[in-house]
Amino acid sequence: MMMEAIYSGNFRPSETCVDDIPGSWDLGKEIGELRDELKQRLDTEDYLLVDQLTEKIFEQHSLECQSHFCSGFAAGLLLVQEAQSLGEKLTIPQ
Repeated sequence: MMMEAIYSGNFRPSETCVDDIPGSWDLGKEIGELRDELKQRLDTEDYLLVDQLTEKIFEQHSLECQSHFCSGFAAGLLLVQEAQSLGEKLTIPQ
């Protein structure tokens, strides 16, 4: 059940939805190849800067994804509340 998964911390959309995105694995492979090429071309100090930059970009992207998820989840809850409220108003008394 979804509620139990959320409660127990087993609901991790960021770990499951990447497989469903067309081209995701190909893009990941290209990124790896570009990183390998940079590692060959740059000296160690410069490559470490590139590596640090990449990590910071990943961190920023993760924070953005978290924010988008929270916003979408909140919007979904509001939609459910509105639908329930509208349903209660439209219910015909017996």
